[in-house]
Amino acid sequence: MSETPPNTLQYRVDGPKDAPALVLGPSLGTTWHMWDRQVPELAKQWCVVRFDLPGHGGAPAVPAASVPDLAQRLVDTLDGLGIQRFGYAGCALGAAVGTELALRRPDRVASLALVAASPRFGTADEFRQRGVIVRANGLEPMARSAPERWFTPAFAAAQPAIVEWAVQMVRTTDPACYIAACEALASFDIRAELGRITVPTLVLVGAEDQVTGPAEARTLVAGIPDARLALVPGASHLAPVEQPAAVTDLLTHHFSTAWYNPSDTSTGITILPERLPSGPPAAPPAGPSAAAGQAAPAAQAAPSAPLAPSAQKTPLGPSAPGAQAVPPAPGVQVAPSVPVVPGAPGVPGAAEVPGTPEPPAGPSVPPPAAPVEPAADGPQDAAADAGPVRAEPTGPAAAGPAAAPDRYDAGMRVRREVLGDDHVDRSAAATDGFTEDFQQFITRYAWGEIWTRDGLDRRTRSVITLTALVAGRHFDELTFHTRAALRNGLSPDEIKEVLLQTAVYCGVPAANTAFQVAGAVIREETTPQE
Repeated sequence: MSETPPNTLQYRVDGPKDAPALVLGPSLGTTWHMWDRQVPELAKQWCVVRFDLPGHGGAPAVPAASVPDLAQRLVDTLDGLGIQRFGYAGCALGAAVGTELALRRPDRVASLALVAASPRFGTADEFRQRGVIVRANGLEPMARSAPERWFTPAFAAAQPAIVEWAVQMVRTTDPACYIAACEALASFDIRAELGRITVPTLVLVGAEDQVTGPAEARTLVAGIPDARLALVPGASHLAPVEQPAAVTDLLTHHFSTAWYNPSDTSTGITILPERLPSGPPAAPPAGPSAAAGQAAPAAQAAPSAPLAPSAQKTPLGPSAPGAQAVPPAPGVQVAPSVPVVPGAPGVPGAAEVPGTPEPPAGPSVPPPAAPVEPAADGPQDAAADAGPVRAEPTGPAAAGPAAAPDRYDAGMRVRREVLGDDHVDRSAAATDGFTEDFQQFITRYAWGEIWTRDGLDRRTRSVITLTALVAGRHFDELTFHTRAALRNGLSPDEIKEVLLQTAVYCGVPAANTAFQVAGAVIREETTPQE
């Protein structure tokens, strides 16, 4: 495998290079191997390009803290392969990348499939809290809880090898890249933009998905004009792994029948380049056409031919006598490929985790048929599923001179990102006529004028704020600013060092109380929930 430049993504190509391109995007904590069961069938018709998220599966650990950043890196990767127009299927975070491309680069996306997707994944607080847990404890808590989030209980009990595979994938992820991906999901929200996704879209969801379930899927279908819903029985979050045959059939049918080919003169779509730079005119689907002599990051092969060794995995495809696993590159920790489910369609010889017990022999559960539901929901359902819109304090001070930009909205955004929605919502609920002007003042000036400045990053501002609160003995505010410091990226050890410094310059009694206050917050915020 060739070296991956920092502005691109680690990838692998399967299938005929002259076929239309189909890109598969992974979920947070997984690798491109989550699509192992789909590739043999899809590669018969398409040039299949899979990619790894930064720091996943041995990919370079160059964090990407936003979905637009990930989408741009994918565009740069596909540009290097000579791929202009493509179909796209993504799971969870991979699906978010797909919607970003469909919104900002509709000239590139011919068809879209969203698996375990949502226009907004949970709440920003949930994902920033996950980052706090990982920063304090590493990825072990996330690895242990992954099977519960990803699979149905029956599947997890019947397939212990796949459960172990899932745990190992998370364990081998770079923590900083995982935290950055959590931040990307925290800031992702396209509820107001669904109507501008104009490519044909399949929304596929496991019927038992407790993370992004049928309700979120129906919100997408109601909001995207040309979308239909596919509900996969007997599947949870990682439906491509749990019900591979049903998912493969749905993807094959969708991309075979819903491929948008605009005319050369007009796409009928207004390109919105505010996040991604504008690209070349739309072109017919094309596969990789790397320049002569250029090294490809992964082997390109038809499904029946074994792939050349890569730095990441074993060959994909039917096993041959004497086939051997390819060792990882020195110093690179990699996640294993998905173990074979007995009786499940896919790759008979897919490699298993070294030292991982084989799944028990016995009949596998046949994948049930996946009914496709029409997009019967109306626009009114999209608004209901999107969740309530928060009312924010308003007042006479909100209307300023037209020449001076009002900093209230920017301040409220940063205030929520730093302190959390729950804290800000409680403050807003407690606001009355007496305190309203003060709440607007601190939102507009403290958060909108100071915390939004570029001169210091948020970690540094948290260090300064903690010190100032200890010096002023404002211990009530120290409580929620300790929580904010964790969300802004300070580790518990770094907060300890800040408080030790305050003991010298602000007094031992003040630091003593600060250690008690901050310690209680840190224990509460960094203890994984069982």
